[in-house]
Amino acid sequence: MSDKNKNGRSRPWWKTAVIILIVFLLYAYGLQVTKVNLEEPLEPKRQENLIGLLRSLARPDLFAYQTETRRTAVSIRMPCPEEIKGSQVSIEGRQVLMAPNCVSTTQDRITLTGEGFLPNANALIAWLPPGSTTTRRVAEFKIGADGQFDVTFTMPDVRETEEPQKIEIVEIVSRRIASLSDTTLEALDKIVETILMALMASTIGTILSIPLSFIAARNLMQNVKAPLSGIMSGVTLAPFIGGLGWWLGRTAVNPLIRESSTVLVGLQTGLNSLGFVGNFIFVLIELVLLLLPFLLGLIGTLAAFSLGGRFGQRTTMQLASTPNRVLTFVTTILGTAVLFITIAYSLNWLNVLGIREFLPETTAAQLRAFAIPGLILGGITGLLTLRLPAKYHYPIGLVIYNVTRTSFNALRSIEPLMMGFVFVVWVGLGPFAGIMALTLNSVADLGKLFSEEVENIDEGPVEAVTATGANQVQTILYAVVPQITPHYIAYIFYRWDINVRMSTIIGFVGGGGIGLVLNRTINLTEYSKASVMVIAIAIVVTILDNVSARIRSRII
Repeated sequence: MSDKNKNGRSRPWWKTAVIILIVFLLYAYGLQVTKVNLEEPLEPKRQENLIGLLRSLARPDLFAYQTETRRTAVSIRMPCPEEIKGSQVSIEGRQVLMAPNCVSTTQDRITLTGEGFLPNANALIAWLPPGSTTTRRVAEFKIGADGQFDVTFTMPDVRETEEPQKIEIVEIVSRRIASLSDTTLEALDKIVETILMALMASTIGTILSIPLSFIAARNLMQNVKAPLSGIMSGVTLAPFIGGLGWWLGRTAVNPLIRESSTVLVGLQTGLNSLGFVGNFIFVLIELVLLLLPFLLGLIGTLAAFSLGGRFGQRTTMQLASTPNRVLTFVTTILGTAVLFITIAYSLNWLNVLGIREFLPETTAAQLRAFAIPGLILGGITGLLTLRLPAKYHYPIGLVIYNVTRTSFNALRSIEPLMMGFVFVVWVGLGPFAGIMALTLNSVADLGKLFSEEVENIDEGPVEAVTATGANQVQTILYAVVPQITPHYIAYIFYRWDINVRMSTIIGFVGGGGIGLVLNRTINLTEYSKASVMVIAIAIVVTILDNVSARIRSRII
């Protein structure tokens, strides 16, 4: 017996049998590892717990009611005495018989029968545990049309006391909706917080991911090449010019923060009811001031690479072969050493694998320790460059492309829940941590999606614009941007929809929004309140999904 593969060749029957056996063993081992036990769902206690959970979720705490009740108390003993009896109570024409009148375990069943109650009324059995200030619902039932009932139940807990305890039969005489419940009002407040949190994360993530998407597009970066002398000159200058920009930013920030704080606090106070506008302006200016050192450092780094690139292009065109090789050799040694020192210092700062224990404590001593291996590695790299022509242009664009794509994939591999946990540790509980976690995840996802759209553009307009003598920036502006704009807008709305759903999960680690409240209600086993949160999330996600789908269909 044999079959044929896609190339038309016969496959021996025993290979097919081996594949089937491997698949069988894989699933058999997987069943053991996952510990699937079909007997557990059939246990009566688990089924009873499941029914209780489903009934609680099916009764969401949406409204506050004005309720008129009538109570009938019956004594119960915990634990049972040696002689087990029943109890009979008669109050205002209502008669109740409880048998037995005691429990020793949560498995003991109690039967209550009664007559003379309100026909067709809803009722429940309530218990006030000793030492507690709140009653617990033990069971719910409906009284018959003849005013009689017969209900059997078990106690959720057994708290032993010498004196008899009390359970009550609560008849609901009338029940009217008075207003929205506190749970519903809290859900509305938190769902608005969730939507705005997702909106801010999507906005910031979009702003950061758009420029990164262009350098993560292979078709735009594959033709970006430069001589090694220019690349290494930029690497050598980057720490110095970038560090100078960062220092200037730090020097300018402190007095600016002091002066702006007084003005902005006065503005916020003067706006009274519109104080949130002043707070918004305050946060924006404070954010700019906080980011100023990093922005100036980034500008300085980009300027260093620009100067290095121009220097490399000019010297490559002007110098002869031998001087060009010498220049490439020297810049490669310096650039490699600076790059090695930067990476090594970063790893030492993070204390990867505890390397700080084996290195000097002062920064100067650490830099000296990194300088020697950096120069040695630079010398080896410089010797390797002598094998290629002096005017050879290296594909620096593909290097940047691979580094950016790898960073996107690394960030996307980290669950937003883990990001939320890290940011909660950093900035504390609340929506700010959730915004930061969602922003970082949005940058990774949108950057990848945007870059793939850039890679799928029609090359005709690009070639036409390039033929006019346009540079790289002009080509992107006039040939790439018009093609990708509709897709970018569609992805932005889709990302907002995703962030709303993700924010509910991030709330479980303290990232704010409705997820934080949902986690609290679940931990307190307040499933009726949790059901309100689930309903709010479902409604908002459904609405946003439909809105974003219509917007995307109109744009694309």
